Amino acid sequence: MDTAFFDWDNIDWQITDEYSARKVVTLGNVMCVLFRLKEGADAPPHAHPHEQMSTVLEGRLIAHIGDETKQLGPMEGYCVPPDVPHKVTVLEDCILMDSFSPIREDFL
Repeated sequence: MDTAFFDWDNIDWQITDEYSARKVVTLGNVMCVLFRLKEGADAPPHAHPHEQMSTVLEGRLIAHIGDETKQLGPMEGYCVPPDVPHKVTVLEDCILMDSFSPIREDFL
């Protein structure tokens, strides 16, 4: 990023699969990702060495973090420590904001 400011509306969606797309902003050791998730998305559990904090901005999903599961709606979120298996099941179209530290090179 070349400036201190950004506008999500001026960042193109990157299509990741038939159920999701993302927009990415990075700064040194932190990454913010805006996800657009379609109802029915249900990826297998995964884990990564990054810390993750997520907030549902629109829609509803079920978050599965380790052995815990909770249904979440707008302005609710979850935290994922490094290397903990997790996944989401999308109940209705969602906009999800994720933050990662350090940045996920696989998203660049």
